[in-house]
Amino acid sequence: MGNRKLKVLLLDQGRQVLPFLKALKKSGHEVTIACISKFSEGYFSIYPDHKLIWPNYHYDIDGFEKTLIDYILFNKPDATIPLGDVTAGIVARNRLKIKEYTGLTVPSNDVFIIAADKGLTMKYCMESNIPCPKTYLPDESNLDEILDQLEYPVVVKPRMGIGAIGFRRFDNSVDLRKQFSKLNADFGRLLIQEYIPQENGMQYQAEAFLDNNSKIRVCMVISKPRFYPITGGTSSANVTIKRIDIENIVCNLLEGISWIGAADVDLIHDPRDNTPKVLEINPRVTAGIKIGFQAGIDFADLHVRLATGLPIMKIENYKLGVYSRNIILETLWYFSSTRKMRRNTSPSFFKFFGKDVIDQTFSLRDPFTMFGYILGLMKNYSKIDKWKKKLGI
Repeated sequence: MGNRKLKVLLLDQGRQVLPFLKALKKSGHEVTIACISKFSEGYFSIYPDHKLIWPNYHYDIDGFEKTLIDYILFNKPDATIPLGDVTAGIVARNRLKIKEYTGLTVPSNDVFIIAADKGLTMKYCMESNIPCPKTYLPDESNLDEILDQLEYPVVVKPRMGIGAIGFRRFDNSVDLRKQFSKLNADFGRLLIQEYIPQENGMQYQAEAFLDNNSKIRVCMVISKPRFYPITGGTSSANVTIKRIDIENIVCNLLEGISWIGAADVDLIHDPRDNTPKVLEINPRVTAGIKIGFQAGIDFADLHVRLATGLPIMKIENYKLGVYSRNIILETLWYFSSTRKMRRNTSPSFFKFFGKDVIDQTFSLRDPFTMFGYILGLMKNYSKIDKWKKKLGI
């Protein structure tokens, strides 16, 4: 980026903002972070030049959207970088209004919706012969017809959502038919997928970045040896690996839908045909992106280059074996897992230290962010029923 100092607006407050804040400040940029709560990692960080509290988009999305547009029109930041699902969606919807006033890192809204809606993602994969679980898009009118075609067990999950929220496994049509309406009311439109056996299996994710011509510039593959809930949820441990087959699948998918910017593609190994299969696209920067910075990829610089129209070279090499973990989710995994799972997991749960062993949130150079993370958890999950709803249990 040379010596040019840019005004950068970061949207969101999760763990993913932390390596961005550090890298952007190291590059000399003026960084503003817009949070929806002071109880957040980003607000507790030492790196932002300016910290803003905007309306909470979970409860007042119109207020957040208006505040964002007004801020951009008045301040004209050089780059506006949304790092979460909701903020990326808001920016994509308002792309035409604001693109003349700030550099953006998200695709058009039509493209964004294909990635954000798991049903549309699966439809594209099946039509394009991209490996994925067999998927059905039910509603009350065709549910009985679909139920007659299914081989159990199956998985039911929301078409829009994150993590394991709303995730259910059903072993027969009676229970599925009985609970379908309630799940639909609680979580919105649903999809039904064949269940892929996970015994001794592995899940993966690919951290991808595409330029303004929808060409892959980065595809970093990560194995997920542990996740919580253990039936399928958010990864608690990640390790950088090299998998050309996964890179090819992700490239075909994201270039095929004309994506630009950051995307996180989740995949699962199917032991029945020994093939990695796409589960979903997360149209955002993942919460664990710190592993990419540790592996030698400056994702913050990639975003700034995309937003300001600078060329982006393809990055094919990154450090392998980097081990990143979320110690809170890791602890939940440990107490939910069996002795056999603990014995067979690799890297070991007890590998806490090493040159390339990092925590997603904690940093000695930015020590207060862990307090923000914990306070945010306490605020969001203060009641047990909220825990259950968030975790889908």
